[in-house]
Amino acid sequence: MSYKKWIMSSFMLILTLFMLTACQTKNTEKTSNNENTNKPSNTGDPKEGGTLSFYDYDDPKTLDPHKTSASATNSRIGLVYNKLVTFSTGPDKFSSGEVIPDLAKGWEISEDGKTYTFHLRDDVKWQNIAPVNGRQFTSDDVIATMDRIKKLPGPQASSLVKVESIEAPDDYTVVFKLSEPFAPLLNHLASYLMWILPREATDGKVDLDNAAIGTGPFILESWERGVSTVFKKNSDFFEKGKPYLDGVTIYPNGDAAKEINAFRTGQTDVVYTDSKIDFETLKKSASDTQLQTEILTGTRLFINQTRKPLDNILVRKAMSMAIDREGAWESIYGSGEYMGYLLPTLEEWAIPLEEREKYLVYDPEEAKELLAEAGYPDGFEVSMIVTDGYGPQLVTVAEWVAEDLKAIGIKVNIEVLEYATFFSERWPKKEYDIGMGLITPVTDPSESLVPFFKSDGFRNWQGVSDPKLDEMLEQQNLILDKNERIKYMNDIERYIFENVTNHVNLFAYHVHYFKQPYVRGFDPHSNYGNIHMKNVWLDK
Repeated sequence: MSYKKWIMSSFMLILTLFMLTACQTKNTEKTSNNENTNKPSNTGDPKEGGTLSFYDYDDPKTLDPHKTSASATNSRIGLVYNKLVTFSTGPDKFSSGEVIPDLAKGWEISEDGKTYTFHLRDDVKWQNIAPVNGRQFTSDDVIATMDRIKKLPGPQASSLVKVESIEAPDDYTVVFKLSEPFAPLLNHLASYLMWILPREATDGKVDLDNAAIGTGPFILESWERGVSTVFKKNSDFFEKGKPYLDGVTIYPNGDAAKEINAFRTGQTDVVYTDSKIDFETLKKSASDTQLQTEILTGTRLFINQTRKPLDNILVRKAMSMAIDREGAWESIYGSGEYMGYLLPTLEEWAIPLEEREKYLVYDPEEAKELLAEAGYPDGFEVSMIVTDGYGPQLVTVAEWVAEDLKAIGIKVNIEVLEYATFFSERWPKKEYDIGMGLITPVTDPSESLVPFFKSDGFRNWQGVSDPKLDEMLEQQNLILDKNERIKYMNDIERYIFENVTNHVNLFAYHVHYFKQPYVRGFDPHSNYGNIHMKNVWLDK
């Protein structure tokens, strides 16, 4: 029996047993896309106290926000830091692109789109930890942070590429002057990449790899790799009355069964899963909990096109055509959706679903013909890197894809890496042939395209180099009219499908958040950073 058939038969057996049991118990119907069930009222006054605990991404290599874009880093430091502006959170705002004040209380944009003036809050203090010692936050900290971003070859630099100067006319005003309009700037400043640091940290007086001192709702109390990251309440947080919690504890992702058992026995307060089996198990055994289901991310096969034969677009198209996406998402996740180069969380910007289906057609016989046309009628052998730091499902997807590629003559040797090695070493240094990864959830379409497909993109770890595409990606930044920019983004997405095909998109899938009955205000946002945590409280 093939690996794929084994997966499908195993899932069907487990699902059948579950359905037989479900006939004897009362269960909530299957949750549809972006649906909440058993959602309690959030009316009434929030209660203070208590500690929220949950499992999240595996431990990062560093806590320095300017050295990495890793979800594992940002899921932790987002409790400590703030940004000039941020995204609105709350019920039904999982993918909200609404930009709201954070450290800046307001801003103006000039008519020509080349000057942004931010007015800062004057009631913000840094956390009372040496060497910052609870001093006042000022515009000098913003200048210092932006200077560091521009000097380091980090992921944030591309957001400031059009910024010619940043000035501070007084302690609570910051002015960004651009060389030309840059449509996504405000959205970029709200993203998880743009945390504001104290000047002391940018001057090297704080070990940013292992420590964080911010203005945020929680103070980093301890970080023991492989065990937990512990936060305590920042009593001097500028949003008076918040946070409600006394603390937060984040455990690194581990064994799925352990995480589910911790939730079922009340050891943790929230658990999320993208596994079909785990989802059904939790629905059955924790039926009194709150459930929120969202499309958060998607899977992709990234290809190092600096290596032969992967530099041949016919080979990459053949690999795409060989993959049975619907079979994979049904067997592994239980549901999914064809995904283009923009996530479904950016649906209004993406090409229509029917177009995505056409570009992502499953046709192994045609794939074999493309391989032969490329000069590889007998296929070839490659290695694939993947990490279990996102959970076991991604490894299962890698195994599924390897089986599909084997069917057209491509032998795949899978190498499972720990998260830090995968994300911070092998992938960015192009020390791989092909790899399996996730799509970062973003709120502006340029963030889904520029980092990965521009020749000098900070996450162009596939070796894409296309002068016409570079020009198109530059041009979209200048389009301030939203409808015109949407049409242009559609053209870019079609161009990548037809002329680049790297990475090879697989599919978007659902993530299910289970919350204990007493948890209130836990309304996550798709942008990394757990920016909703200041609003969470426990009704017990």
